[in-house]
Amino acid sequence: MKITLILAAHRQDPLLKRDPFMPLSLPILASVAPEHDYTLIDMLWEPEKVNYDTDSEIIGISMRQSAEATAFELADEFTKRGKTVILGGAQASAMPLRAKEHARTVVVGEAEELWPILLKDYENKELKDFYVCSPVPFTAENHTIYQQKEMPNLSNLPTPHRHLFKRKYTFDLTFASRGCPIACDFCMVSDIFGTKLRFKPIDDVVNDIKNFKNFYYILDDTVFGRANCYDYYIELYSKIAEIPNKKYWHGQANLDAASTEKGREVIKMAAKSGLIYAAVGLESVNTTTLKSSGAYNKMGINSKSDPLKQMKDNIAFIQSQGIIISGWFAIGYETDSLQTYYDTLAFCKETNIIPVFTPIRALPGSRLWNKMVAEGLVNSDPSALSNIEHPQLSPDMVLKGMNETAKKGFSASAHWERLKFYYKTFKKSEKNLNDVIYKLIFAQITQRKMGKIVKEENNHIAKEIGTNF
Repeated sequence: MKITLILAAHRQDPLLKRDPFMPLSLPILASVAPEHDYTLIDMLWEPEKVNYDTDSEIIGISMRQSAEATAFELADEFTKRGKTVILGGAQASAMPLRAKEHARTVVVGEAEELWPILLKDYENKELKDFYVCSPVPFTAENHTIYQQKEMPNLSNLPTPHRHLFKRKYTFDLTFASRGCPIACDFCMVSDIFGTKLRFKPIDDVVNDIKNFKNFYYILDDTVFGRANCYDYYIELYSKIAEIPNKKYWHGQANLDAASTEKGREVIKMAAKSGLIYAAVGLESVNTTTLKSSGAYNKMGINSKSDPLKQMKDNIAFIQSQGIIISGWFAIGYETDSLQTYYDTLAFCKETNIIPVFTPIRALPGSRLWNKMVAEGLVNSDPSALSNIEHPQLSPDMVLKGMNETAKKGFSASAHWERLKFYYKTFKKSEKNLNDVIYKLIFAQITQRKMGKIVKEENNHIAKEIGTNF
C-alpha cells in the first residue's frame, strides 16, 4: 500500500524551519511494516509537501498538543477526499475521543507493535476505531477496540527508516529507555509510556549511534537514569565513548543523579561519551510548587538539605563535567506570582543556566488537568495564555513577566556572563584546547538560538491574545 505519514506542526510554530532534530516516530513506523510504500512529511520543514491529492490510501498524522488544530484540519480535508486517516501521537493518546471525531482510527500509546496489526486489519477490511497500547482498561462506547495490555519489548526493534527523510538534519534521534516513575502532575510521559523503565539492549543503542553522521539526541526522559538503572547507563556510555570519531550529543535530564555517588558516575561517563548539553526540567524555584506537582522527586533533594541550595549544588556538579544546562520552568501554579518570574531569573543567573520560561498549561488527561477540572479552574478560551485560572496572575502580568525576563535572560551581558563561566568550566573539564573552543562556540550558538526561539514564542503568544509587547 501507499502510505503518507505526517508530523503535524502549527503554521506559527516558533520552530518552523528551525527544528534541528530528525523526527523519530515516523521512521520507526515505516520500519516495523516495511513492505509498504511510505512518504514521510515533517511539517516543521516542509508543510508545502502536504498533498491532498496524493494517491496514498492511508494518511497517518502524528500530533502534539500545539499541533492539534492543524492535525484536525489535515484529517478533515483528507477524509473529504476519501482517504483513510489515522491519528496518533501524544495529543491523540491524551484525548482519543476528541481525535476520533476527525479520523477513521486513533492510535493510543506506543505504536511499534500496533502498526503492523492495524495495517493487516485495514487490508482485511476489519479496521478498528481504536488501537490501544496500555495496561489500563480502555473503554469507548459504540466503538471497536484492539488493545495490547503489555508495553512493547524494546529488544530486537528494527532500525528506523531515517532514509525516508530526504533533507539533512543537524541531529539524529535515538533512545535507550522509555517510561518514567516520577509522574509529575503536569506531564503525560508516565501515562503514555508507563511508570516502569524499559530498556533497549545496550548494543542495539550503540550500533544505532555508530551509523550516525550527525550530532545526535538521546530521547530518554532523563539520560542520567534513576538509581535502579545507573549500571545500565554507565555501561551504555562506556561503550559509546569507545566509538571512533566521537560525536557530541544532547539529552534531557533530571538533577537527582548528581546527589549520589553512583549517579555522579553516570554523569561523568555521559560527559566522557560526548554529552555536551542537557535540557533540565527544573519546573519551579518555588518549593511548594515542586512538592505539589511531584517534580520535587527528580531534583535530588534530601530531607535535611535546603532545597534550592541542593538544586544549585547538583547543577554545579553537572556543569563541572563540561555539560551546558538550560533550565525549563513552568510558571503559573496557584502559589506563583509576578515575583516568581524575577526570582526564577535570579536563580538562573546565579547558576549560569540558560533560562526558558513557559506559562503552565494542564495537558488534557494529566493529573493536573483532572484536578483543575474538579476545582472548576480550567480556562476553556483557546487563546488564553494558560488553560488554568489563576487567583493572582492576570494575562498582562504573565506577559510582563515573560517579556522582561526574556530580555534580561538573553541580553548581551547575560550571554557574556554565561560564556565566561563556561570558558572557566571547560578549561578545567577538557584536556584538549580544541574541545574547549568547540564547546564555547556551541554554547554561544545555543544561547543565541534559544533566545530567538523564546522571544518569538513570547511574541506569538502575545499575538494570540491580541496584545503587543
